Amino acid sequence: MHKFLNLFLITVILVSCGNNNVKDNIKLSSLIEPEFSFNHSIIECKLLGESSLIDLEFFFSKNIAKYKTITANKIKLFILFPENNINVNNFIINIISSIDDESLQTLIEEIKNDSINNIAECEFIVAKNKGLTVINYQNKNELDYSLIEILSCKYNQGYNYGTFQITINRFINHIKKLQIPFSLRYVQKFPNNTNFLWINSFHDESYEKMLIDSWVNSGDASEIKDEFIENATCIESSSYKSYQLL
Repeated sequence: MHKFLNLFLITVILVSCGNNNVKDNIKLSSLIEPEFSFNHSIIECKLLGESSLIDLEFFFSKNIAKYKTITANKIKLFILFPENNINVNNFIINIISSIDDESLQTLIEEIKNDSINNIAECEFIVAKNKGLTVINYQNKNELDYSLIEILSCKYNQGYNYGTFQITINRFINHIKKLQIPFSLRYVQKFPNNTNFLWINSFHDESYEKMLIDSWVNSGDASEIKDEFIENATCIESSSYKSYQLL
């Protein structure tokens, strides 16, 4: 986990403006707000003692067509399983919906009505954290899942989303040149806008080698890591295999 986190810190943010202009840049960039495009909901679940992944698969296979109909293709539904765990008891229902779409609550109520509580205990206290897609990988995914790294981070004092704006744009331009099968989402946790999730998605199992070969070994790597640490502190990191159902 820590190895991946270090790799992520090196990779995420490109160097911002020079040190002489840091204070002025912070003052100006603090006025910039994210242009959110979706709600991001995470529902944490745990399989009951007598239940198995086969039961979970059957539950969604039986109901997924109905869920697709009631959401009218306005919602993306993912199931996340902890990576590298042989005996999986915990999983996450991850829902991405439109900012003002009411079908999120409809879907949640339908899942509850279908008695998912017979196979799993789920925390259905849904916080509508808002997010935006920083990088969207469009090419066909040969895997039937994505490798997801969710980092829970907090801005350091005096820093915010705006201080990332220039460096994020540079990172986007650079990563596109590398042609890595990679997606990136930023999710701001409400009501405290100093906390955020940085969600890293890889669509190829050899992602780590790709990063090391094409970016981590470049001359800018240490400066990039320092820039990220200056702006934010990541408290924890969790990795998953993510399967899209809707």
